[in-house]
Amino acid sequence: MILRSLAGGVYGVLLWVVALWLAWLALVAVDFLYPLAYGWLDIGTTLQTYVPQNRFGKQDYPVADMGQQMQHFAAISHAIHFQGEGLAQLSYHDAQGRVLGLLLTRDEVLHLQDVARLVTGGMIVGAVATLLWLAWVALMLKLMAKQGWRLPSLSVLLLGSAGVLVVMGAVLATFGFESVFYALHRLVFPADHAWFFYYQDSLMSSLMQAPNLFAVIGVAWLVLSLVFLSLLHIAAKFFSRNIQSKFANRVLKGGTR
Repeated sequence: MILRSLAGGVYGVLLWVVALWLAWLALVAVDFLYPLAYGWLDIGTTLQTYVPQNRFGKQDYPVADMGQQMQHFAAISHAIHFQGEGLAQLSYHDAQGRVLGLLLTRDEVLHLQDVARLVTGGMIVGAVATLLWLAWVALMLKLMAKQGWRLPSLSVLLLGSAGVLVVMGAVLATFGFESVFYALHRLVFPADHAWFFYYQDSLMSSLMQAPNLFAVIGVAWLVLSLVFLSLLHIAAKFFSRNIQSKFANRVLKGGTR
């Protein structure tokens, strides 16, 4: 009984990591819903308000050029998935295509390179977890055939997930999203690398309306992860039923000889 519960727990944890990884990849494919979030958060107004106050001489950033802003976010998103390549060269231009300046400051480039290293680590963890989950499912399916083990039900997985989410929600409600967000930054990033940028100092922060955009991405990531978790688990249960059915047929055929 203990071994079955432990096996089910390992299955659930690995499945969650795989679901998070696949959901992240799905969000990457749609630029983390930035075109939608741009309107929801009224990022255009944020740019119009703070770009003229920029203290690094970037007041000439084209606040009315939404297409260029979309391209800049997409370029940053691409770069953090490729070791930060090209971040220092990102520039903005006027309506005639004349380059006006660099998009990012040195500290912003360093921060995004730190983010890129974190993302690279996450991609590796996700890929390894996928292989481990597939191997674990294969092992559990074998044990199902021989010892009658079963995969956890979807309701059990969702109930356990709900418990974790309630705890996380309580933490966010107690300390506030921004406090938790900043605490995680202090924990994850090097102490001598800047990670907090005022809108008046950063086109990047204004473009992302940080941390508000990250809250939108976080909710989308969670919802998509739950979708992938459910689909993957349903697929695993489907294969498990087929295997159990084939094993039962073999037992019946053997008994009638």
